[in-house]
Amino acid sequence: MMLRRVARPLLASVFVADGWRAVRHPAAEVEHLPQARPALTQLADKAPVQLSPDLIVRAAGAAKIVAGGLLGLGIAPRAAATVLTVLHLPTVVAANPFWDATGEKRREHLLGLLRDSAVLGGLLLAAADTAGKPSIAWRLDTARSTSAKHVATSAKHAKRTAKVARIAAKQTIARVPDKAKLALHEVTDHS
Repeated sequence: MMLRRVARPLLASVFVADGWRAVRHPAAEVEHLPQARPALTQLADKAPVQLSPDLIVRAAGAAKIVAGGLLGLGIAPRAAATVLTVLHLPTVVAANPFWDATGEKRREHLLGLLRDSAVLGGLLLAAADTAGKPSIAWRLDTARSTSAKHVATSAKHAKRTAKVARIAAKQTIARVPDKAKLALHEVTDHS
C-alpha cells in the first residue's frame, strides 16, 4: 500500500537522525538528557565488560540507525518498529521530566511528552501492522484447525476402508469352501 511506503520512512527518519547524532556526539546526548547519566553510569558499572555511558549511547544510536533504516526501507518493519519502541521508551521519560518542573518549563515538558508519546504510538502501530497479511497467531490457529479437520476426515475414510475390507474378507472367506470344492473336483477329474 502506498501509505506504508510514505509513512514508514517518515517515521524512521526521526530515529535515523537521532541515532546519527548519538553516534557522532554521545556526550551531547547525555547532556541533553541529564536524568539519564546516573542510569547510564549504573548500567555501565553492572556490565560484565568495561563500558562507558558514551559507548552505551553510541550503541543505542547505532541500533536506532539500523532499525530506522530497516523500517524506512520496509525490511522486517514490525521487528524494526519493535526495537525502536524499546529504544524510544526510556527517552520519552528521560527527555520530559515534567514532574520536576513548574510553570512554562512544565508546560514544555508536557508538550514534549505528548509529542514523544505520539511517535511512540506510531511505532506501536508500525509494530502491529501486518501489511494486510494475516498475523502469525491467525496462521497458526488456521493451520491447527485445518489439520484437525484433515485428521477427522482421514479417520472417517480409514474407518470406511476398514469396514469395506472386513466385508470383502468375509465374502472371500465364504467363497473359499466353494473354490476348494471346485479345485478338488478338478484334481480328482484329472486323476
